[in-house]
Amino acid sequence: MNISHITKNYNFLITVIISMLLCFYVNTQGQTKTNLNISLSNIIDSLSLCAPMAKIENLNFENELLQFSNYKKGFLPSLSVNTSPFNFNRSIVKLQDAESGLYNYVEDYSSNSSFGITIQQKILFTGGILSMSSNMNYLNELSEKRHTFNSAPFSINYSQKLFGNGKMMRLEKTIEYKRNEARIKQYCINISNIQQKSLTFFMDALISNLEKELATTSKTATDSLYLIAKIKFNNNRITESELKQVELQAINNQYLEENAIKKYNDAINNMLTFLGILNEYNQISIETPEFKLPLHIDMDIVKYYIKKNNPKSINKEIQLLEAKKNLSSSILQNKFNADINLSYGTNKYGNNFFDVYSNPSRQQAVSISFSIPVSIWGVNRNNERIARNNYLSNLINIEQELGEFENSVNQKINNYNHSVNLWFIAERSFILSKEQYNLVIQEFIMGRTSVYELISSQQEQYSAMQKYYNAVKSTWENYFYLRELTLYDFEKKLELSDILVND
Repeated sequence: MNISHITKNYNFLITVIISMLLCFYVNTQGQTKTNLNISLSNIIDSLSLCAPMAKIENLNFENELLQFSNYKKGFLPSLSVNTSPFNFNRSIVKLQDAESGLYNYVEDYSSNSSFGITIQQKILFTGGILSMSSNMNYLNELSEKRHTFNSAPFSINYSQKLFGNGKMMRLEKTIEYKRNEARIKQYCINISNIQQKSLTFFMDALISNLEKELATTSKTATDSLYLIAKIKFNNNRITESELKQVELQAINNQYLEENAIKKYNDAINNMLTFLGILNEYNQISIETPEFKLPLHIDMDIVKYYIKKNNPKSINKEIQLLEAKKNLSSSILQNKFNADINLSYGTNKYGNNFFDVYSNPSRQQAVSISFSIPVSIWGVNRNNERIARNNYLSNLINIEQELGEFENSVNQKINNYNHSVNLWFIAERSFILSKEQYNLVIQEFIMGRTSVYELISSQQEQYSAMQKYYNAVKSTWENYFYLRELTLYDFEKKLELSDILVND
């Protein structure tokens, strides 16, 4: 082997290595975007929960939980401090002499300060309010150059209505706890709605992807068949009409492919926009969902979880409780009642700060005010009858709505079970239509079938795809409707509150 030959081989090797390095650089530079593979499971369980609508829903739900937390904290002792650190006054005021009754004008030249602390507690059992307080007042008479202190070192007060307050407060507590339970259920429904919307966008992307793949496959096939048809025409094996029919089908498939690609891109962009994902991916692929749902959903299970979880049932309870509360309030307004206020404490006056806290005198107060409806022309009695009629009307309305709701649920259960059966039939039909189309292509190449049978087979394939997609979409939509009604995931066998609500 001579030197020149070795040199040529060496130069060739160097060229190959440099080319490979350049190709690697170009490929890595072009692949700054990553690929995104979207399946129905990560749409439902992950991406939809991070969508902008879900984030807004989370913030609203947090506010509602904070409101309920504030209500519960209303039954805890509340501590308040009231102070007026400095109040100065210099003016001429009119005073009446206690003995002569004559008025005199004197100068008020003083400053005062006050400080107080109060602890208050609601009493759920009785519906009253218990409070304890301590107050101090300081007066500086600047005109006389003297100061005095007045204090109430300890004071306890209790006030309530004689009848009904405890019952009303307990009813209000039951209503608030029911409302919070309904808020949690409604939050799960709202998130489930977002998941359903995500499902709709995913299904739109799925059908456009199926149409795109089918259109591309059909276009490739008809392009090849057109070349074969021209050879057959040149050999007088098919007519010019059949050749033009194949050419027309190839052009139609090209038209369908262009539309399918645009429709697919639009569907992908709509889905990513809803999910709040920037379209910065090199390639996006859509997975056709496999059947992982229950083969059959039992009606008794659905009704059980609807009764347990659906906020409609809870809201009906709240309506009845509020009607009962209004009825009780109307009855109380039409009956004898009284306001009771009790107080006990100590009080002292002195010229020295320490004097007002040594041996203070006791102060006591009891006040009872009665409310006795004698006659206001039957207004309260009419209000009571109105409240009672509203209560009975709510009972009737709830029974009617529950009956209509139950009938709707029965239809949705039947729709789901029916769509499951159609899924398997349509899937098998779609598979067979694709196999049949491939066989017809081979038959056409062999000259054993006509152009019209080829076109008919392609149309049957497209029709089978539509039926398959409709069955898949219908099954998932009916499943999510039942999932929302029951707030129960039949696939994972978990309640949505356990999946979506963090402790």
